[in-house]
Amino acid sequence: MAAVTAALLIGPGHPASSLAQDDPGEMKSTIRLPAPGPAAGSADSGRERTTVTGPAPNKSPVALPKAISANPGSTPLLKGQVTYTVPQGTGIKLKLASVPTACPGLRLMDRDLDGKLYPAQLDQEITARTTEDLYVDDKKVIPEGTVFHGKVTRIYPPKRVGRPGSLALSFDSFTTPDGRKFAFRCQANNTRASTLKSKAKGFGLIMAHGAGGAVVGALVAYSLCGLQNTIAMHGYNIAGGAAVGALGGLAVALMRHGERAVLEPGDDLNMEIDTDLLLPAATEPTVKEGPPSLPGLEIEVLHSKVLKDGLEGYELRLDTIITNNTDRRLNSIDLFVEDDNGHRFPLASSDDEDSDQLFHVDPHSIERLHLNFVVEYPKLKRKLVWTDHESRKDLFEQRLP
Repeated sequence: MAAVTAALLIGPGHPASSLAQDDPGEMKSTIRLPAPGPAAGSADSGRERTTVTGPAPNKSPVALPKAISANPGSTPLLKGQVTYTVPQGTGIKLKLASVPTACPGLRLMDRDLDGKLYPAQLDQEITARTTEDLYVDDKKVIPEGTVFHGKVTRIYPPKRVGRPGSLALSFDSFTTPDGRKFAFRCQANNTRASTLKSKAKGFGLIMAHGAGGAVVGALVAYSLCGLQNTIAMHGYNIAGGAAVGALGGLAVALMRHGERAVLEPGDDLNMEIDTDLLLPAATEPTVKEGPPSLPGLEIEVLHSKVLKDGLEGYELRLDTIITNNTDRRLNSIDLFVEDDNGHRFPLASSDDEDSDQLFHVDPHSIERLHLNFVVEYPKLKRKLVWTDHESRKDLFEQRLP
């Protein structure tokens, strides 16, 4: 459903403009026209409006003037705006983009001594980014990349069977890629929907505790009764001990709580608009230059994997074929991985014997290279960036799978 608002501007040369000298009052007239879609008399009739503003006469009303330009011979000036209603209950897919910190230059301050993220705090500010375009009546109203601004409003404790806690979030504004900012209120959360994988994980946790408890119970029964008594009881003592131990293990698994909720960039957020939202149609942003591209340079990523480094950190390992059909000599020191938050990471050493850290790719050559980067948040998307060694400007960018 669309609403059209137009303001008619009258040039100083029009006769109606002289009326303003007699009476500084202002006349506002509104013409209600039926919308092009619904029939007359329907609930949507009259949604399209045209507002004309001009000086008011002293005595008798005059006919509304036609649109003219201040410059004779030019096209009349008519400004308009089309707005669309995003209905209540519309879901928007978001990914947590960033969590402002007290020490922006020291991102490691967000982690404890074990390298784990600190639990989320009440009223902690966050930003989230849309992962797809939102359309209403085939018109884009919220484009991909729109940034939502909000904070943590409620913290839910961890659940049993090792399930982590969750958060309630509140957003009060968003900024579109073309720079427009809108104020609105909406609630969201980071609760993960139950899937077959999560259920299997919980079932596996319960079974593992049960099996471990059974083994411990059997060993305790054998140590208490000894070999002779075990033989005399035909092993029933071991069976009883295993049963008691299994029940104890199951109880521990069921009562075990998960970790407290944290805010990690790249997490999926669930948001539904709880009231109708009136937005103008999205305007396409100014056409920007595409990502830097170096003709003749191709990077084929054969395999990509994110691994834990054993210290609560993460490594990105890439198996690549680099084809350099340019006249440039490319150095490894100028190669980076950049995530969606703009953080860049250089090549790093690895325990992998095949990993290449210091190398160069000669002009008109092909190299098979194993690259390793230490990254911060594994859920964010990334791209490879090769820079010019002298100017430090970006020469080449390529999105990673």
